[in-house]
Amino acid sequence: MPIGEEKEPRFDFLIPYGTYLKDKTRKARKDIKNVKNWTYVEQDDCFICPNDRKVTFKKYQMKKNASGHEQSYKIYECEDCTDCPLKPQCTKGKGNRQVHWNTVFEEMKAKAKAALECDDKAAIYARRKVEVESVFGHIKGNRSFRRFSLRGLDKVHVEFGIVALAHNMMKVAGIRLATFIKLIRTKRSWRKSVVFLQLLYCFRDFLESPFFMMCIQQMMECAITPLLYSF
Repeated sequence: MPIGEEKEPRFDFLIPYGTYLKDKTRKARKDIKNVKNWTYVEQDDCFICPNDRKVTFKKYQMKKNASGHEQSYKIYECEDCTDCPLKPQCTKGKGNRQVHWNTVFEEMKAKAKAALECDDKAAIYARRKVEVESVFGHIKGNRSFRRFSLRGLDKVHVEFGIVALAHNMMKVAGIRLATFIKLIRTKRSWRKSVVFLQLLYCFRDFLESPFFMMCIQQMMECAITPLLYSF
């Protein structure tokens, strides 16, 4: 099964990788040291550099990334960079040009690029900036939800469902509060508004009480704990 594909795909991943925008620039597309601009010969498993010289596969090598995870790289090396007029633009090394190719990462990047360049999916991704990013930013920044407590897609799906439910409830409460304030300012139903304001004030005190926060915490634990043993 190809890397990045599930037996039963659940989502279309529309996630630009770190250098996606940079790779689309004219400068990047004309950069001769960028291996993506070279010709790859699959039959011989080699690249053809801008000076028409073969960059052949030499060995596999394990390297650690910035997070400390080990990744497998394929090491390619040019057959001969001697007297190459393009060498100063291609590499700063004294020997032959080497290419460290992360096959897994490059395959995932190719899948992400193909998805983002699809017209239908590009339209969906454009909506993400308006409809989704603000919600994620609010949940992550204002509500401090930065890490899942559970593991596995099914458990994470349920856990985020609880977070989304809380977000939607608070959004509805905010809309109702804004409507109530608008009614007060327009002086409509003044008597009912005063009564509701008093009740809201009392309810606000209750929400801020340690007893209510303890109840909420226990409810969350009761909701999440069974999930740890249900899968």
